[in-house]
Amino acid sequence: MTEDQTPQEALDLIRDTREQTLAKMDHWPWWYDGGYALACGLLVAGQGFPTAFSLPSVAIALAILVVIMRKWQAEKGVWVNGYSPKRARWAAIILATVLIGLMGLSIWFGRVQQIYWVPVVNGLAGALLGYVGSRVWMRLYRQDVRDV
Repeated sequence: MTEDQTPQEALDLIRDTREQTLAKMDHWPWWYDGGYALACGLLVAGQGFPTAFSLPSVAIALAILVVIMRKWQAEKGVWVNGYSPKRARWAAIILATVLIGLMGLSIWFGRVQQIYWVPVVNGLAGALLGYVGSRVWMRLYRQDVRDV
């Protein structure tokens, strides 16, 4: 705030800056949701397969997440981790919990029972949940920022 600026003008400037940041996040490219869904699917499915397939699937999924984060930050100028905003945090926690449960089922049916179609189906479910979760998280994030 400058000396000739009223508190209301300073607040208006903060709101305008916040809206400009949110405007950058109103539209996001297909690769964001697609990449995130692919990473979630790989993380879930990969757990049910032997180590020779499991480790590369985790490495590829993590690489995808890093590329998404770096590319998004380069294009939008901002990166917010999934657990910082209030409402959006709960969407991320719920999604992570469900994905961990699917990973457990993949391990049980794939590695223990050797029923390998279950991890594949779980991976597809994880990918779908990742896609939907990404959309839900973004909507909640925008609401959180606008309500502050």
